[in-house]
This record gives sequence, C-alpha cells and structure tokens, in this order.
Amino acid sequence: MLNDIDTTICEWDEAQYLFFSENIWGDFIYYSHLLPAVSALVVTLFVYFHARSNKAAQALLVTGVSFSVWTFMDLFLWSSEKVEWIMFTWSSLIYFEMFVYIGSLYFIYGYIRNKFPGFFSETVIFLTFIPLFLFGHTSLNLTGFDFTNCWREAIEGPLWQNYIYYLEGMFAVWIFIFAVSQIRKPEHAKRRKELTVVTAGTLLFLFSFSVGNIFGSVETDWEIGQIGLFGMPVLLIFVGYAVVRFESFRLKVLTAEALFTTAFILLLSLLLVRTIENARLIAFGTLILFSIIGFLLVRNIKQEVKQKEEIEELASKLEKVNERLKELDKAKSEFISIASHQLRSPVTAIRGYASLLLEGSYGEIPSQAIEPLQRITESSKLMASEIEDYLNISRIESGTMKYNFSDFNLCTETEKICDDLRSEAMRQGLVLLFRTDVRSGGIVTADVGKTVQIVQNLITNAIKYSEHGVIKVIVRDDVVRKKMYVEVIDEGIGMSKETLMILFQKFERAKNANVVNIHGTGLGLFVALKMAEAMNGMVCAYSEGEGKGSRFTFVLPLSM
Repeated sequence: MLNDIDTTICEWDEAQYLFFSENIWGDFIYYSHLLPAVSALVVTLFVYFHARSNKAAQALLVTGVSFSVWTFMDLFLWSSEKVEWIMFTWSSLIYFEMFVYIGSLYFIYGYIRNKFPGFFSETVIFLTFIPLFLFGHTSLNLTGFDFTNCWREAIEGPLWQNYIYYLEGMFAVWIFIFAVSQIRKPEHAKRRKELTVVTAGTLLFLFSFSVGNIFGSVETDWEIGQIGLFGMPVLLIFVGYAVVRFESFRLKVLTAEALFTTAFILLLSLLLVRTIENARLIAFGTLILFSIIGFLLVRNIKQEVKQKEEIEELASKLEKVNERLKELDKAKSEFISIASHQLRSPVTAIRGYASLLLEGSYGEIPSQAIEPLQRITESSKLMASEIEDYLNISRIESGTMKYNFSDFNLCTETEKICDDLRSEAMRQGLVLLFRTDVRSGGIVTADVGKTVQIVQNLITNAIKYSEHGVIKVIVRDDVVRKKMYVEVIDEGIGMSKETLMILFQKFERAKNANVVNIHGTGLGLFVALKMAEAMNGMVCAYSEGEGKGSRFTFVLPLSM
C-alpha cells in the first residue's frame, strides 16, 4: 500500500503551501511553471471578459484555464512528498492535458468560423474521452511508483504512453487540416494572413507542450521537459499580435495590459532565484519577451497616433466643407424661394386667363380649342401646386413657415374637402366615401389652412394612385389619448416595406408610382409631415405590400 511507504528514507522535504519545498532543486522550475500559468490566466480572462460572446474567446479561456491548472498540478508533483497525493494528481493530469488540446481545437474553430465543431465532430471528441473516464484511475494510466534514486516518479502505463500521445497528435493534425482548408477558401482571402498567424501560434504551442511531455515520459528527464511549458507565452504573443495587427476580438489595449502583466510576473520571479546564473536566465527570457511585446506596443501606438492625426486633419477639412455646404444650402433655399415667387405669378395668370376663355368671358371660342385650353388649365394647376411645394420646402428649411393656430372642427373641414374632390374621384372611376366616428366635439387647435392642405394632399394622392375601388376617409377621435385621426384608406398600388421607410423623405416616391401617375415631385408627403409635426401632430403610412392598397393617418391633438 502506498500509505505504508516510509517517505523519510529518501529524506524528502515536507511541502509548504503545496508548492514550496526543498524537493524542487532549481528555481527554474518555479519560473517555467509560474510565468506561463499566470500569464495564461491573466490574458485569457482579459480577452474573455472583453468579448464574452465571441466563440474564440470562450475556447481560449478553456484552454488557458486548463493549461494553468495542469501547470499548478505539475508544480505540486515537484514539491510534494506524499506518495498517494502524487499518484492521484499525476493520474488526474491526463484530463486537463486533453482539455488543453480540445480547447485549442475549439479555439481555432471559433476564431475562423465563430462557431464550434458540429454534432459529428463533437461526437468523435466525446468518444475519445470514454477510455479516460473508464481507465483514468486504473493501472492502465499509472502502473506504480518508482523509488529508484528517490525521484518520486509515477510509472506511466499504456494510457499515457500510447493512447494520450497519439490522441494529442490526432488533434494537432485535425487543427492543421481544418485551418488550412479554411484559409484556402475565397471567403477568407482578406483574413488569410491573420488566420495563418493564429493557427501557427496554436500549433507551436501544442508542439512545444507535447514535445516537453513526451520527452519527459520517454527519457524520464522532466527537467528539460519543462521548457515545453513556454509554448503558452508563445501562443499569447501570437494572439497579442493578431489583436494589434488585425484587431481580433475588437480589443485595442491587450498589448499594453500584457506588457504590464508580463513585467510584473518576470520581476516577481526574480525574487525566487538564488544564483546569478538563474537571474541571467530570467533576464534573458525577459529581454526576449519584452522585445517582442514592446515592438508590438510601440508599433500599435504609432499607428494610433498616425490615425488620430489623419482623423483630426479630415475633421478640419470636413468642418470647412460643412460650412461651405451650409452656405450653398442657404443660397439654394433663397434661390428656390425667389424662383418660386417669380414663377407663381405668371402661372397664376395663365391659369386665370385659360379659365376665363373656357367660361366664354372673351366670346365664343372654337370647339377644337376647348381641349387645348382644358389641358393648359390642368397643367397650370399642376405647376402651381408644385411651385407651392417648393415654396413650402424653402420656408420649412429656412424656419420662416408661419402657423396661425385657432380652434376649428376637423370633421367639418374634412367633409368639405371630400365634397370638393368627389367629382375628381368619379372622373377616375373611384368612389370617395366620408365617415365619422367622433364622440367629442371634434375640435382641434391648429392652422386651418395647413390642415386643409395636408388632408387634400392625402386624399389627392389616394385618387392619383388608385385605378379602381373605393377610397374611404374616416375621421375619429380617442378621448383617452386626446387625439383626432383622419384616415385615408385606398385600394391602390400599395407600397413595399422598403418604400415605407423612405416615403416621407424629400424627392422620394414609391417605385411603382410612375406606373399609375407620372406626375409628382416627391415633396408633398415631406411637406405634410413637417407641417403636421409643427402643429404637434403626425402623419404615418401603412401598407401590406405592393398592389394591396395603403392607409395614411393624420393625427392632431384634440382640443378639450
């Protein structure tokens, strides 16, 4: 029995705080274990807490934690004098070593595709664990304890010597084949260098870790095998490079954090050495790591400074351009206002004289002249409406639009508009219906002229863009919300979701509008919305899709 062994025969020192004892003959053992383990914990936790939803960050955390646990357990094997603890810990290492490889595989999957292996792959991974669960604490794992030369070593069985090391090789090959197949795909062409760097770092880490363990098992020279633990800082350096160069995980401060953490760990490790030779070894390792990480940090800072200077220069230019655009916009508004005023008078005169001619005020006109005069009247009416839209745009943008608020009955005004437009709807073969559902007095406080203009615009649009069917105009109130609603419902061309999103912008019309009516500037609804908002109201639109009709709703506050 292991408990019956007299450990004092070999004069083993009793471990203090699990890890500190004279059984560890060289300070390099602490350095080779603590630096990789602590740096792995710090960096992987930092990445995870700044990118929790990232699959690669999740897998990297599993890899880093598993490696750190494995390292601390291995350090315990060096320091402990209790045979039964050594045997238990040594046999348990097998699980965490496999988690390191599986975590690395998941890390590559997550980094390249942002998702983990599929069901079949995970089934294969699970099946590889079954022998570990069944035989992990049997003689197939550890066959005994070797007292030769008092080295405190377990004798590894076929589960370690054959199964685990072949399995690790399989996972490394899996990672290599998967990464290469993905890197060569056209969709990853822009990320090819980034994926190559991360894959190379991962494989170098696994190679270093495996060689150290296999060399220790085969040659029973565990001191030299400790060098393999430095594969973890190598992986972290590659990940840090990917963060700086390619902005992996959307992190920008990882290099500075890693530099500070590394400096702290390395300086702390100097307190553990007792000879100049070991101090020189640590200083040499520190110099190499600082050179690599410092180079990345300096280059990152230079890039940030350069980008900041470029952004400041662009911002200065943009400010000047913006001021110039404001001046041009103001000049454009003034031009539109002046031009619209100048155009409105002659158009009004043309329309007026054409009407007088049709009415016979200047005597009887030939029958063949009636139709041309009617076209002149309609065209001048359309032009006058468009000029008014441009004038309204100019007033809205310059802030000179005036509103005369008063109390009036929205139901009465809407009904009058429907009566005026019903004949026009009938000429189009449409039925225009007016309905009310008002429980209050229907009184609103707004600008009468602007309100009439908005309602006319909505009903006129329904007539323009409907080839058949019924147009319903419904006025209703909501006493609880203190709102009045004018709804215009048609069976016309309808609108898509994309059209609804841009409908109330300047110069925007439905894509299918020209099929029914080629006339229109795309300003009417924009003007209607701005007027409604200025009167504390709103205009909105709804449609189930093209060809399924539309519903426009005009909302004003109810005066109570």
